[in-house]
Amino acid sequence: MIGIALAVMLYYFLSATPVMMDDGVKYEGFAESLAWGHLNFKSFYGFQGLSFFSVPVFWLTHSHNSIIIMSAIFSLFSVPLAYFVGKKFYQSSQAGIYFLILFLLMPYPYSTMMRGFQEAALLFFVLLIIWASANEKTWTPISWAIGGIVKPFALTLFPLFFKDFIPRFNLESRLNLGKLIWILVAFIIGGLYLGVSYYQTGHLVNNAAINSYQGNFDTGNPPPLVESFTVGIKGYLRVGANLLLHFRKIMISPFVIVIGAFSLLWNKNLKLRKEMILAIILNFLIVGSLTFSFSKYLLPMTTLFALASVGYLLKYKWFMVLIFIDSFFVFLPIWNYFGHNYWSNIYVYLIPLYLGVILFVYEYLFQKYNFNTNP
Repeated sequence: MIGIALAVMLYYFLSATPVMMDDGVKYEGFAESLAWGHLNFKSFYGFQGLSFFSVPVFWLTHSHNSIIIMSAIFSLFSVPLAYFVGKKFYQSSQAGIYFLILFLLMPYPYSTMMRGFQEAALLFFVLLIIWASANEKTWTPISWAIGGIVKPFALTLFPLFFKDFIPRFNLESRLNLGKLIWILVAFIIGGLYLGVSYYQTGHLVNNAAINSYQGNFDTGNPPPLVESFTVGIKGYLRVGANLLLHFRKIMISPFVIVIGAFSLLWNKNLKLRKEMILAIILNFLIVGSLTFSFSKYLLPMTTLFALASVGYLLKYKWFMVLIFIDSFFVFLPIWNYFGHNYWSNIYVYLIPLYLGVILFVYEYLFQKYNFNTNP
């Protein structure tokens, strides 16, 4: 089943016609500059984590879409990773398939990657951080640090693993000393990134902030990061809207968000429940304090809500029918705003939705007739 999902998604990406736009031009420019030996934060704003991974792709292909190619690779890696995250949290192959289906029903990341955006890569690292945290991997902080330089919102996931590192430090223990080393390496990665950016630009991050959305952005005089934040209620109201209102190009069905929220409140047996709630609160507070915000900034939160919802979906399978119907209205605004630029028609664009339905029916029938459902 995972192999089929990978094959279908690969076909889906190959059927698209990428068109580099907006911030994607900056990410690609940074990657190509780095490929020629020039580390240039001053000329290319934004967080450039994905660009570092795209350099080998540019060397191999000389494609000016190296960012998009690397994003597609990360998105394909996310297919089995989503399965293993769901399986680990619920100790069930069926749960793995259900969480994989929910991944397929999040069209924003793999739609906007066709214009060079980084959300597909961010989602991969969000999934990787969750999986590594659940498995108590010592290298979890590294995936967290790298995810943070792809998009800083991944940093809100640190509650998932923090308790396994900080409270147990004992320098007499080789294992705990190893954990300390991993934490230090993670902070070195982030520190080097911020340090070099500050050296070249005079700011911790050469940030698009407000000005890039209000006329020409002067890369020689970027606004300080602090200008991206404000105090007020509007930002927090936008967070709610970006979770629940389809026309705002949201990440996933609002029905999933509601089910996930109920699960986090009442399912006390959910793995890492308290840590997930804290990560969601951090994501809410940070995005709510921004002077401008988009639904994509809530990707860590929506992924955790989706994961939390799987327990109820296993118990009440008819919920999935409502989610599929609701998901059409998630796909539709993204098609109207983004997707029509890259896919030939909406019927092709909806392939991941069809695939999710097929996986659900297949899994449901195999469970019903007691066949072996291990992928």
